[in-house]
Amino acid sequence: MTTTISEEFPNPEKKSLDQLVFRLSAEDGLAPRFIPALHKHWAPRENFTIYVGLLTQYGRAKSGVELDEWQYNSNCFCNDMNFLLNCHHHEFWSYMVFQKTALAAVVSFLQRSTPFYLNVWTQLVSQQTIIDLYEQILQLVLRIVCRLITNRESDEAWLTIEHQRELIYKNFLISVPMLFDLLMAVGDADAQNTAVLRRIFDSILRIEPNYKKDLLAASAFFRTAFRSIQTQAENEGFEGAGGGDLDENAETPYDDVALYTLDCAYSLSVLLEVCPEVQSMCTEIKLGQSIAQFYDNTIPFLYKNIFLINEAASSLGWLNLARLQYLKAFRSITCSFIEAVMANPATSITMAEQFIGLLTECLSEQIFVNDYGRLYPVELDVDILKQACKELDDYKASFIVQGYKQESKPTGKKINSRTNKAQNSGKSHKKNSPANSNSNVTTATNLSNERDIDLEVTSVLDVLPHLGTGFVRRVLSRYDNSEEAITAILEANLPPDLVNADQSEIYIPPDPQDKTYQQTGVKHFNVYDGDQYDVMTQDNPKCIIKQGKGMPNAPKNAAQLLDDKSDLAQIKSRYQAYSLVSEGESSNDEYEDEYDDSYEALLESETRVVKSKQFKAGLANVEDFSDDESEDDDAATDDKTKSETQSGHNKQLNFCENPEDVRARYEARRQAKWGNRNQGGATDYNNKARHVVGAPKGQGQDKDTLRNRDKKEKNKSMRANHNRKAGASFKRSRGMMG
Repeated sequence: MTTTISEEFPNPEKKSLDQLVFRLSAEDGLAPRFIPALHKHWAPRENFTIYVGLLTQYGRAKSGVELDEWQYNSNCFCNDMNFLLNCHHHEFWSYMVFQKTALAAVVSFLQRSTPFYLNVWTQLVSQQTIIDLYEQILQLVLRIVCRLITNRESDEAWLTIEHQRELIYKNFLISVPMLFDLLMAVGDADAQNTAVLRRIFDSILRIEPNYKKDLLAASAFFRTAFRSIQTQAENEGFEGAGGGDLDENAETPYDDVALYTLDCAYSLSVLLEVCPEVQSMCTEIKLGQSIAQFYDNTIPFLYKNIFLINEAASSLGWLNLARLQYLKAFRSITCSFIEAVMANPATSITMAEQFIGLLTECLSEQIFVNDYGRLYPVELDVDILKQACKELDDYKASFIVQGYKQESKPTGKKINSRTNKAQNSGKSHKKNSPANSNSNVTTATNLSNERDIDLEVTSVLDVLPHLGTGFVRRVLSRYDNSEEAITAILEANLPPDLVNADQSEIYIPPDPQDKTYQQTGVKHFNVYDGDQYDVMTQDNPKCIIKQGKGMPNAPKNAAQLLDDKSDLAQIKSRYQAYSLVSEGESSNDEYEDEYDDSYEALLESETRVVKSKQFKAGLANVEDFSDDESEDDDAATDDKTKSETQSGHNKQLNFCENPEDVRARYEARRQAKWGNRNQGGATDYNNKARHVVGAPKGQGQDKDTLRNRDKKEKNKSMRANHNRKAGASFKRSRGMMG
């Protein structure tokens, strides 16, 4: 059965697509049918060509048979896109909604399109037809996307905004991944392309505000992408890293990671440029801080690993492009604060503080701060904020300006003198010239007093052994340390006058003979000329000048050698110090030289008395002596304690105790101890001889006798016979060892 469409889809009442119904009449006389304008009946075709990418892996264009196959496939794909564009309004929407293969064909091109930032067209210069065909396909796909976001094509072909929102969002005709692919296919290389992308995003957000939530989730995904890139960069080349075998066309194992880094950089920068609504979203998720950390940590690490493997790898250029795009993306975020301050002065202080806070948090990333401050001067932005917001804290603003301005200086040398700073800043803007080259070498020589340039040159050559020592010294003269110099070389972030310098330049140190010739006018040819022992250039060399036989001031003969008293003269002053004795007016202040002799005499007399007592006394007297000695020792200890207590204050004040006091105390102790023994037949109680014999048996005993007997009985087991232990201790105390 065949059907005909009456009057070629008329819409005299100008109804919208969701309300429009078409009448189909049957030729065999059957009753006509009524089919809605949006129906799968209007999309009978099922097969659409899937686009095949023009690039092989790692950003290289196809060639040979593969290129011919791509050209055939692209021609078929181009015909299919023309078919969709030539469909009527209701047919086009029916294909997009009900025929999934049509939408899949459009998505296949966006996913496999050639990124605008890859310079692959230089490989196809001789084949202009290939370039024209690709541009034609891109234009057709872009027209299809624009038709999807257009709700009114004419007065008879249109649909309501509510119906369009439902068709696009619920049927996933346009998704956020599709928009990101569109960003990479169109790009912002041309102002016209940027305007088209901006109009597409504005229309999508106007039709369906829910896309803002999707864009926020997509923006937050960049933080996850940064962590993934860092993990791959750290683990690439290790077993189990997940990267698989290295492709034969890959220059380094990090090519995939570098290309992914570049893709993320362009996606983020173009998105922030064409969609201002995303800029405020990035503030909520702190994407600016994540960009600064990724820029300062991951990109230098990735660049260094690639450079160590292959110095001429294409991925190094990709990383340099990625750096510029990340800085551009961060700039878009900071511009959103400035635009908000200018647009709404009522909330200007809040946005200004957020701007200052963002830059303050990124100050710890030195590489990022250095590059950003050099590319986008922060002081201009701060001046604009000060003019629009009078309440901005001047201290915070000045702190930010100084921080970014200081880190962005091309020379890493910090000089306290303002004059030197002005001179160095002026030199940094001069063109490369021999005078500047000589000044750089001179600067490196002057810095040798403050830091070890040779050691830093060695550190740089350990990492980059292909460089020349002269070039390394010139680079070190522009930075504070070897780490900053290595980073600048690896990132190709050298000052302008060193970018095109000869990296194999060799440093030839100055010849010390030339300096000697300038000083003396005599040209020498000895390796020791000009050293610290050279008498030709120094008046007082660090050596002894020998003239004639023998050494200077040496004895001429043996008699003079034996008669030499120079050693005695050197130690004469030492012994003269012992003769310095203080002399006072009174005799009490003078030192008594007889002290040592008299003290020794007292010790000898004491020893003689003790020995005579031991020979005269019997066994009973020996034990009695030991008992009495303990009591006398107790009494002497008490006397000693009292005397020490009385003279304690004087001992603290004197450096040493007066020898007269020592002799007096010793004599008193000796008299107290041996007085009773020397008096013999004393009759009073204190001087009475102590014994345990007592009176004859049966006549009664004195209580002292009983007490002495009891004491002897208790203590007799503590001492050996004849008191040998006490005698031995006494001998040792007097120095009589034997």
